[in-house]
Amino acid sequence: MKKLRWVIGLLGLFLLLLLALQLRQTAETEATDTIVGEQKTIGNGSVRTWLKVDSKTREPRAIGVTLTEQGLSGLPAEADAAQQGSSKFKLMDGGPDHTFEYELSFPAEAAETAFRHMGFNWNPEGHGPKGIFTRPHFDVHFYMATPEYRHGIVVDLQDADPIHVKTSNLEPPAQFLPPDYQLAPNTAEPRMGSHYADVTSAQLKPGNFSNIFLIGAHGGNILFWEPMITKQYLETRPNFTAKLKLPEAYPVSGYYPTAYSIVYDRSRQEFNISLDGLIFRLASYPKNVYGVDPCIDSRVALAQMISKYKKVPDDPSIQKCIGLLRDVISGK
Repeated sequence: MKKLRWVIGLLGLFLLLLLALQLRQTAETEATDTIVGEQKTIGNGSVRTWLKVDSKTREPRAIGVTLTEQGLSGLPAEADAAQQGSSKFKLMDGGPDHTFEYELSFPAEAAETAFRHMGFNWNPEGHGPKGIFTRPHFDVHFYMATPEYRHGIVVDLQDADPIHVKTSNLEPPAQFLPPDYQLAPNTAEPRMGSHYADVTSAQLKPGNFSNIFLIGAHGGNILFWEPMITKQYLETRPNFTAKLKLPEAYPVSGYYPTAYSIVYDRSRQEFNISLDGLIFRLASYPKNVYGVDPCIDSRVALAQMISKYKKVPDDPSIQKCIGLLRDVISGK
């Protein structure tokens, strides 16, 4: 009997040690540092960008924006002027309404991700399609191109030559879009491009919209990844995370998300809206708006990855350029 107790005790101790080791490994795996980017005033609060990196390897893990809870009050109304540091412009969805844009830079370290800057938009009357997104809400645009490129996007429905709308609605290769994502009609907007939505989403049914994930494009190129969230939904102080539907291919090499989150931090009284589970992807298609040939881009990106992180990214798209990458992989 004593021997049995001794064995049981030893087994219990072993299990406790194993659990402690697993918890330690998990903590080490999940340990991150947050690098803060640009901050601006919005409403009576503020909005700021950030990047989370692995505490040891410094690899990007999540990229996001934080809105303080005070920012939900004092927001500009439709007839108001833009706050300092923001812009106001008319939407081109056929309605009379405007959007207020707060453009923000990401930290310099975010250059390894696919995202160049943030366009945080407040829509006091919502926008089209009518009856679906016509609720006060925020558009959280993670843009992949430069601000200069985006500022050049023109959409004028009164223009006799509809070339700008046609350019905006030029669809990217299907492989760049997640499954079930289709071009939403009449969603070409200045400084944004056109919007693609998951046609299977219940959020598209009239009266359902609270939180949806969109993809944006312009001139046949993916331009942004976008959580779109109602003010009313944020006021519920959500703790939301969802996996993303992912495309087969990517336009430029960099870290891309596999999930997104909208999480209220009670201790700090603020909302964190983020693209999570960042994974390194290699470019798969030639010649796009970002000005790179993907195989050349991939070769440079891979060399940087090997040099910095001492590993080759585990991504099937690497095979698409393997002929050009072979010398880099072998260290030549």
